[in-house]
Amino acid sequence: MREENCGGEIRKAASCQACIWFGRYEIKEILGVGGTGKVYLAKDIRLERLVAVKILEQVTEQFKEEVGVLRRQNLRMLPMVYDAWIEENKTGVIVMEYVEGQNLREYLALHEQISERQIYAWGLQLGEFLDRLHGENPKILYRDLKIENIIVQPDKTLRLVDVGAAVSLEAEQMRRNKRVGTFGYAAPEQWSGKAVDERTDIYGLGAVLYAVLEGEEKLKNLVASENISEYGRGHTGMMRVVKRCLKREREERYATATAFLADWCRYKNEGRGKAFFIKAEGMLRYGFLYGAVYVLWYREESACLAWRFMAGYLLLKGAVWIYGMRNKKWQQEKSVWCRGG
Repeated sequence: MREENCGGEIRKAASCQACIWFGRYEIKEILGVGGTGKVYLAKDIRLERLVAVKILEQVTEQFKEEVGVLRRQNLRMLPMVYDAWIEENKTGVIVMEYVEGQNLREYLALHEQISERQIYAWGLQLGEFLDRLHGENPKILYRDLKIENIIVQPDKTLRLVDVGAAVSLEAEQMRRNKRVGTFGYAAPEQWSGKAVDERTDIYGLGAVLYAVLEGEEKLKNLVASENISEYGRGHTGMMRVVKRCLKREREERYATATAFLADWCRYKNEGRGKAFFIKAEGMLRYGFLYGAVYVLWYREESACLAWRFMAGYLLLKGAVWIYGMRNKKWQQEKSVWCRGG
């Protein structure tokens, strides 16, 4: 079953040989189905370009919120809105930029291993987007950050394509006791219909990054059991940041996206230092073993060389230990921007 437009009305049709809606948009295929409507890929026959046409079956105040967010040109991760209106039958229509690529769920299914460099870049992009979104006047909350709403473009940069749950903080505070979001990605206070703020989006950011690192199924299982693990396959610094985003008590999360970004950048610097120690330790270990085997095999006066290798190896292990202790101390000394408030 497909849909066609006749005289401004959208209706079901068994066949549609010339699916041109509103006298301008040639419908190609359906891109997605949500709780309030559908999104179609279409060709704008006047301007000869592909667009995404979102049809909302019932227009509410959220329709105005969504269009308002899409009109903000400084939020470059969002698609541009070209047109928006309400039909006589109260159907809402939004025509916006078509973002080429795969959603992050599909991308992860095809790419089992994502490099830490790529994950770091994605965390940076999403953190900067939330920082801009929360810095709007009035402040805007995204409320539904999940891998299904994120498009990976051919150059591997991210775009967000669904802002149907986005709302200004002022408007959200007037709409309490309404569950919004997706299980696994929605913060506990959001899933239970309680008041939300910027830290609710921080939780969603952590959930997305955890799904990239460990898998969506593991994320949802751990959320259900209320047992988010501290470390996983990823870099320990990276997982530490993600774990803080996923704290059940929002006072324990990052207070702002700016705070998240500051810690995310610290992870990068920490990773460089730790990588150096790991590589150096590995090289010295093999050097020591080679020296020891050489002495035992030839029984020559090369014991001095072997002892030097051993001393160097022990010194390096000591440096790694000191580095770890200093890093642990830094974690305990939380600065003002790290505290939830």
